[in-house]
Amino acid sequence: MNFLLQKVPRFVLVIVVLVVFGLIRSPIEDHIRDRLVKANLLLPPPGKTAMEQMSQSALIGTLGGLRSLVSTYLVLEAFQHFSDKNWDELHRTYNIITSLEPNDETNWVSFIWHIGINATANMQVDESLPQFERDRRFKEYAFEGIEIGERAMEQLPDSVKIKTQLAEIYRVKLDDKCAVAKLYGEVRDLDGAPAYADRFYGYFLAECPGREREAYEHLIELYHENEQNHLPSLIATVKDLEKTLEIPLIQRIPDPYPDIPGRPPK
Repeated sequence: MNFLLQKVPRFVLVIVVLVVFGLIRSPIEDHIRDRLVKANLLLPPPGKTAMEQMSQSALIGTLGGLRSLVSTYLVLEAFQHFSDKNWDELHRTYNIITSLEPNDETNWVSFIWHIGINATANMQVDESLPQFERDRRFKEYAFEGIEIGERAMEQLPDSVKIKTQLAEIYRVKLDDKCAVAKLYGEVRDLDGAPAYADRFYGYFLAECPGREREAYEHLIELYHENEQNHLPSLIATVKDLEKTLEIPLIQRIPDPYPDIPGRPPK
């Protein structure tokens, strides 16, 4: 990392220092501004979205054509934070990166992955912390990952990669099948959606309480649509739903219950 820092032009380092200083100073200024507003000595600031847009526009306008160069340097810095498992610094660094390059899908996906997947995984195994603190930080990082994903979707609403990465947090970390189904329901209608998106929507909908009928109708439509959809996982899910919904025997699919590793036979 020291070698990389030596190769970065001095003016880039100066810019990065100024940006970081601005982020550190902001909370102090916010606190003072809030007190002045409460004392009726200052008008309330614009809404959060407007303020964020102003800050982002100011940052982009100030750096101009240097944005990509500074962003590249900061990605290297973020990787060092990842190696050191310094998740808070990584979070701050990617906040700057995504402000510099708000339309760069790769940076948003990496931001979500690092905080929502890697940081939470580290909390599950970090024995240097007491269990209650590990649990607290696990939840904190998981919900931070979701908040990052929601910001990313506001910026790039048609991104398949952002939605599927966010779905992984809900699936792996929070076990929220309804949220996963919702995201895959959005993904399947986007350009470039993976072929499995339609099936995954049905699979996770089947595990969302109260949505079993919707899941059955969706998956049975896929089953009849194409023989290529006659996959063991789809057949098994349909047959489970047939039993749950008490579908008449004459209407059930004729396939035997498939033998799927890790899934108990019926």
